[in-house]
Amino acid sequence: MAKMKIKAKEKGGVVKVKAMFTSLMADKEESIKKGIKPEYIKYIVAKVNDAVVFEVSTSGFMSENPLVKFKFNGKSGDEITFTTIDNNEKTETGSEKIK
Repeated sequence: MAKMKIKAKEKGGVVKVKAMFTSLMADKEESIKKGIKPEYIKYIVAKVNDAVVFEVSTSGFMSENPLVKFKFNGKSGDEITFTTIDNNEKTETGSEKIK
């Protein structure tokens, strides 16, 4: 299951976000090599005030502990919430106030 570190800072009406997710990101082929169960994040969504500001479908092709960066128009004081779903349908949620 993915753990996350989130940083979101607003400047001039633009919010810059950096989010790192802790996950092995091991697809079937890699998991066979390492002798572990396949584990990777397959979906990431970020919302602010119930509006989607970032959304991506992924697979085991991403690197271990993936880092995503993006920008959107927003304001400080709001809360950004990330939700991830892994290949085993486990869901993890994390949030952070925009500074």
